Amino acid sequence: MSTASIRLCTAAVAASAALALVLTGCGDSKSASQPAAPAPASPTAAGPVSPGPSGGASAVSVDGAKLTGTFDTTCAKQGDVLALALTDAANGTYGNLAVAATVTGTGTVQAVGITGSKGGSNGLPYAIGFGKGQPGGSAEAVKSGNTFHVTGEGVGTPDLTNPTAGPKSQKFDITFACSTIVGG
Repeated sequence: MSTASIRLCTAAVAASAALALVLTGCGDSKSASQPAAPAPASPTAAGPVSPGPSGGASAVSVDGAKLTGTFDTTCAKQGDVLALALTDAANGTYGNLAVAATVTGTGTVQAVGITGSKGGSNGLPYAIGFGKGQPGGSAEAVKSGNTFHVTGEGVGTPDLTNPTAGPKSQKFDITFACSTIVGG
C-alpha cells in the first residue's frame, strides 16, 4: 500500500470516527430543502467567531461542483471536539453520501471526509479525505452562530487503473447549518 493510500485511509478513518461520534447523538433532521434558522452562539460553542456564512441550508461542493442532495445535518459536541455531519442515505449519484468534519474548540479542523457508496472513478466508492498533520491537504473553519463553513483541500481516491498517477487533490467547500448542537 502506498504512502498516499495510507494518508487517504487515515483521513477517511478520522472522518468516519467523527461521523460515528455524531451519529451516536441526536440529529436535527433539517434538510437542504428545510433551511435551519441560525441560533445565537453560546459561550461553549466551538470555534472562533468570524465573519462568514450565516443561516441558510447545509451544502457541499467539490472542485467547484455542487453535490446535490437532501441532507440531514447533525452537529454534536463532546468535550473540546465538535463533530459535524451531513447525510443523504439515498443520493442518486453517490448512494449513501456522508460528509463529516471534526473541529476543535480553537477552530482547528482535525479531519474532513466526503464519502459515497458509489460514484467514484472506475466503479469505486467516492471518497475525499483530509487529516490534520497528514500531507496532501489543508482545511479551515469559519463559524457564524451555529453555521460552520469548512473549506480546504483533501486527497481523493486514486485511480486504480493507473496506480503510478497517485491520488489527486480536490478542493471542498462545506456549509454545516446546525439548528442545534447536541451537547453544546
